[in-house]
Amino acid sequence: MRVKDPSRANPEKNKRNKRPNRPQDEDSSDDIAGLTCQHVSQAVDVHHVKRAVAQNVWSICSECLKERRINDGDPVIPSDIWLCLKCGSQGCSQNSEGQHSLKHFQTAHTEPHCIVINISTWIIWCYECDEELSTHCNKKVLAQIVDFLQKHVTRTEPSSSSKIIRLCEENSEGSEILKGKSSANGTSIPVKGINNLGNTCFFNAVMQNLAQTHMLNELMYEMKEKGIKLKISQAEDAQLDPLVVNLSSPGPLTSAMFLFLHSMREAGKGPLSPKVLFSQLCQKAPRFKGFQQQDSQELLHYLLDAMRIEETKRIQAGILKAFSNPTTKTADEETKRKVKAYGREGVKMNFIDRIFVGELTSTVMCEECENISTVKEPFIDLSLPIIEERVSKPVPLGRTSKCKNVQEADLGQFNCSTITAPNNQQSKITRRHSLTKDKKTEGLHTNARKQLLISAVPAILVLHLKRFHQAGLSLRKVNRHVDFPLILDLAPFCSASCKNVTDGARVLYTLYGIVEHSGSMRGGHYAAYVKVRTPSKKLLEHIASNKNVQGLKEAVGASGGQWVYVSDVHIQMVPESRVLNSQAYLLFYERIL
Repeated sequence: MRVKDPSRANPEKNKRNKRPNRPQDEDSSDDIAGLTCQHVSQAVDVHHVKRAVAQNVWSICSECLKERRINDGDPVIPSDIWLCLKCGSQGCSQNSEGQHSLKHFQTAHTEPHCIVINISTWIIWCYECDEELSTHCNKKVLAQIVDFLQKHVTRTEPSSSSKIIRLCEENSEGSEILKGKSSANGTSIPVKGINNLGNTCFFNAVMQNLAQTHMLNELMYEMKEKGIKLKISQAEDAQLDPLVVNLSSPGPLTSAMFLFLHSMREAGKGPLSPKVLFSQLCQKAPRFKGFQQQDSQELLHYLLDAMRIEETKRIQAGILKAFSNPTTKTADEETKRKVKAYGREGVKMNFIDRIFVGELTSTVMCEECENISTVKEPFIDLSLPIIEERVSKPVPLGRTSKCKNVQEADLGQFNCSTITAPNNQQSKITRRHSLTKDKKTEGLHTNARKQLLISAVPAILVLHLKRFHQAGLSLRKVNRHVDFPLILDLAPFCSASCKNVTDGARVLYTLYGIVEHSGSMRGGHYAAYVKVRTPSKKLLEHIASNKNVQGLKEAVGASGGQWVYVSDVHIQMVPESRVLNSQAYLLFYERIL
């Protein structure tokens, strides 16, 4: 009998579904699917599950534990644990070496043990139906047992035995790093789990990637204390001398971020609670209150934007203090000019801009009058559409009008198998101008060409794969796998006058982190893949000086290190091949050349 891998499968409609059949892409999922399963009445036993959960170690494959699958004294935790809803047995998925969940189902029983639940994503699967199940389309007992298990996780995770798996690999290059020690300076580089506060996996996955962003840790450490001095260099067009200002304490969110990242790097047991940091973020962005399912990309934007605003206010306050806090009534025109000029340069020196912010230049040329308009916009990430194979029409490179936000910028064509990077790629578009004449509107079509290029590259490049989009009245997810490179050359996407790139040179980035979304719209889960590696001193010097540093090599950060899978408090070392097969949603690259 053929059995799909429940961790990778995509739900499809069949005749058991009570809802009317309608066409659906095989690699997509939406939020209105659901399968009515005839096995629920026999294969679900609440009493037996509650008793087993109370007696056994939570989130550990019992068979792996019996087989003594351990690493450095701790049990190796497979990435996916599936719990049998008949007896409460916990087994690893088909992706793991043991495949104990499937073997448990295939073992002869007097009654069926075919329905399992993933205790990280809460996806319910029936091995007999070979399909994902929904609590909305089946008996109430299914919803009751899911509610019990979720409450059990909330009670037990803070005291869970699966605190942290120390990274250790015998006879491996860079093993000192994997044990949590950097051979260069003796500092600890652990990977720690993060407690789920209730549907906060979208937050935890992003934080694991930020914790492995060495530049963020370095620059935040430099500006953590009150009284730090900031030197604002002379502006090119302002003709001003350098100004040294004293900065006050960082804002509450920035301070909470520093403390959290510091705790992530400290040696010792995990997991960590993100409650203080998450509460501070909710103060800035109330939309994340209530512990509802949220989007990781939106979380990243709100988090970085909020810290950028705090740092901007901090720098601006320091500049005003240097001029004895002038007001509009007391300041003369010269003082106003200087404050404005220093403020313009000082704002650029906040750590968010220095690490994450790049610049896009959009150029539109009218083919009839040859008029050219240019718009420059900053970006924190680049959103790339996933072109599905069933779509035959080419996707235009740009929009017909000025992009309102970075997410609307499409660089090249990002399809389901590769990234294509044609140099100076253009798209021919048609713009419709509305002209008002006599309370009546007429349409005028003008042919134009639009070119979208990067005019300033960031130190950390975040790529967002647009898996979620509107399909009629419902949201829809594209589950199709997308190939992505470990080393990315951004040069083909850069303008000839790119600010921080030598003309004709390669602009290389290496992948060090991924936010993965598994499951469907109604039952998804975010997890992270991060690369534990030694910080590059040359790279940190390059970022600190904002100048090209001699000695950067493309191999820096690309060969050494160990990939780690982190799902809330669960941690597992994984091979590079598994990373490349992940269902990536956000990709984190750091510049190496």
